[in-house]
Amino acid sequence: MKKNIHLRLVWEQFLKNETDVLHDLMSEDIKLSWYYSKENKVNPYDGKAVNVLTPEKLKKRQKENEFLLSLSAPYIEQLASLLKGWRYITTITDKDGYILAENGERTVQKEAQKILFSEGSKWIEEEIGTNAIGIALRLEKSISVMGYEHFAKASQNWNCSAAPIFNHRDELVGVFNVSSVYRSINYDYILACVQLIANSISLAWKEQMQTDMRYLQEAYKSCKDNTVVSLYDGTICSMSSNLYANYREFIAESIETMLQHTNMMFVKQPVPIQEKERIIGYVYTLSPIQEDPTLEFKGITGTSTVYKEILHEVKMVAPRSTSVHLHGETGVGKEVLARTIHQNSKYSSGPFQTINCGALPDNLLESELFGYESGAFTGANRRGYIGKIEQANGGTLFLDEIDAMPLAMQVALLRVLQEHRLTRIGGKEEISLHFRLITASNKDIRTMVQEGAFREDLFYRIYVFPIYIAPLRERKKDIKYFIRHYLKQQQWFPSWQDRLEEVFIEGDWYGNVRELFNALERCDVLYRHTSPTNEQLRHLLSVLKPNHFKETQEQWSLTEKIERDKIINLLEEHDGNVMKVAKLLSISRATIYRRMKKYKI
Repeated sequence: MKKNIHLRLVWEQFLKNETDVLHDLMSEDIKLSWYYSKENKVNPYDGKAVNVLTPEKLKKRQKENEFLLSLSAPYIEQLASLLKGWRYITTITDKDGYILAENGERTVQKEAQKILFSEGSKWIEEEIGTNAIGIALRLEKSISVMGYEHFAKASQNWNCSAAPIFNHRDELVGVFNVSSVYRSINYDYILACVQLIANSISLAWKEQMQTDMRYLQEAYKSCKDNTVVSLYDGTICSMSSNLYANYREFIAESIETMLQHTNMMFVKQPVPIQEKERIIGYVYTLSPIQEDPTLEFKGITGTSTVYKEILHEVKMVAPRSTSVHLHGETGVGKEVLARTIHQNSKYSSGPFQTINCGALPDNLLESELFGYESGAFTGANRRGYIGKIEQANGGTLFLDEIDAMPLAMQVALLRVLQEHRLTRIGGKEEISLHFRLITASNKDIRTMVQEGAFREDLFYRIYVFPIYIAPLRERKKDIKYFIRHYLKQQQWFPSWQDRLEEVFIEGDWYGNVRELFNALERCDVLYRHTSPTNEQLRHLLSVLKPNHFKETQEQWSLTEKIERDKIINLLEEHDGNVMKVAKLLSISRATIYRRMKKYKI
């Protein structure tokens, strides 16, 4: 009781912007959630649900999450017998925070209804403020939120404990929660029960998927030509003999992965397979598709011969699986062309993963690229980490500034490209991979090979189809099209547009398209409502020449500023010992490195 009274005073002072009042009465997760709630402009004097589904939409969500609800039901019944007379309610939410099911004491449910905490309500931090369900969804961890630890008044008579639920792919699918308006409940015991039930549901999910897989494989040993059978989530169990002859490596992969790596497509809607009134899988009918020879380009199309040739090369290589290397100065639009190649390839429905090899320290780059298993090193995320290469499976991996990749890491990348397999750091399992590789550099890696700064064997793997992207000063005809694109985007149509184009075409644009857009933005700020002279426009160009402008400070939110300052202070206090700081913050070393990169520490 005393703690709650103190927290009420802390809450009142916090609302008066006295942020230094936060102290040891609250955990770091609760403190940061208060800031997060404030940044999202949650009304601290309200906190009732603002997003409530109609009965029809609620039924639709319940149907979509039928498997989650059916797995949860027996565990909730067991808890009811353990907590009989404890005056509580339980809730199951989906991954978006919508309450799908609510059970418990009727009197407590009536109290919950007063704040619209009931089936169909969306219970997330961004709308409700600090609460156990919202934090469990955002952080994917179990937590209790008691009384005045809630940010908004509506929930401050409640004590809540919540834990995340994961599927067989370790993806968040929902949250299990126990809430009570009475303070007599032992919430250490309740949190342990909630964690146990959430973990049990997650385990039951995985076991049921294995059972369904075995059943479908046995039941559909023989099926018609061009037929694929999958679990309800799209994981392939079996396929017809004519497909198996060519595509058996896609067994246990998702149907989307198979479509991404073959020239097959759906002929009709999949047919559901039911077992005991539950959909456990689908039967798909496929057929070959014709490649579309046209190029879908979402960038800005110019008229210069140079750029037309670049787009022609992109159009020719995109439908194939050939490795592409993009070479050009900083700011010429290498990532735009990489995305264009991806969007016009058979990998387009898969992920497009990008990483800048020159922007990360060597040890962090290795983790980001190859991933790691749980416990691979001290401070590693307890659930491990799926690296960018593995995340690109079924899609395209874009390695920017590959010239900055350390030689030792080049060896590991070469092995992945040769064997189409990857082993995470600290792991033993080899993961089969299929992806399109696009690389980029602003240096000539042919010269680097001659100088011994880049491995020759990797060079021949990535330099199969090089595309040189000419700088903007070599294709000045295109400048006016970039200008017109910017003006249209900003809904700005100055009467002096012709003069703007004439003056800007005079520029050298050593920063290329990026520098051009910076100049246009500055021009917009200064002259949207006035007409500048040609000299004023030329002066604007001189201000924006390379090496003539300083890097501006990042605009971080209040929560981010607090987190950044805390990390800086701890690093200074412990002489830059990242492992020690990670331990103090109860996060992994990899997370610390990501945040150091984010905050430019």
